[in-house]
Amino acid sequence: MRIALFFDGNNFYRAMDAFDPMLELDYDRLAAWVVQRVGGEQGSLAGAYYYTGFAEQTGLDRFLKGLELCTGFFVRRQPVVERHSVCPHCEGDLTVRTEKRVDTRLVAEMIQLAAVGAFDRAVVFSGDDDLVPAVDAVRALGKSVYVASWGGRGLSRSLRVRCFGHIDLAEEVAALSTGRHRERAVEPEAVPDPAPLPDEEALLVQLHSACRYFAEREGQVSRWYFEQRWKPDGPCPAPGEPRHLALESLISAGRVEEFQTVVSGRMMNAVRPK
Repeated sequence: MRIALFFDGNNFYRAMDAFDPMLELDYDRLAAWVVQRVGGEQGSLAGAYYYTGFAEQTGLDRFLKGLELCTGFFVRRQPVVERHSVCPHCEGDLTVRTEKRVDTRLVAEMIQLAAVGAFDRAVVFSGDDDLVPAVDAVRALGKSVYVASWGGRGLSRSLRVRCFGHIDLAEEVAALSTGRHRERAVEPEAVPDPAPLPDEEALLVQLHSACRYFAEREGQVSRWYFEQRWKPDGPCPAPGEPRHLALESLISAGRVEEFQTVVSGRMMNAVRPK
């Protein structure tokens, strides 16, 4: 039984960070445990593919080079681009780093490998419902797909219901850990990264970004969509309860406005910065 693992690097990291910001994973142990969980005693690793945006200033190089030394792991680096704009609400300068073609490459290779019979079962390490078409296509090719998450954090229901089963990594976290605390990435000049923004501040930055995105399409930001499905282009609380609580805090503090509007004939609750 050949098992292939597919990691959406950014999604997987942020869900793990929300679960335990100090956790350092042993990826060899992780792969071995998941393969046995999915394939039983006859299970073997057909390949572990890790997809991520990459730029020199991200500080990921050391981690990715180490990951490539793990047995059966292959890293797919996609470019990260910077986009500069002006916030339509506060008129401040906004610089956003955006990954290019990460999800697209994961989807394409997952379907391609299934089509040539490179694996019998697949495990996706992501909760993003952008992967739903890939799961449907791989199932149509006669392969089972599982989804792995950290206690369900950031796991889309539409993705979960299309997968053969769910693997909760939180159940075996002690066995999957190196036992050390995770080191934060540093810039090439060895200057530590700036302290992460508090959840509320990080979410407010993302709300500005969402408002700009939908303003270009003459739309409003649905509160449900922002809490559950908005794909951040920077630090942000995980979808679901963490994002909901941070947004509630911003609304209570008077920094975000919630209002009702009609979109396509339906009433919805929308949000925007004040």
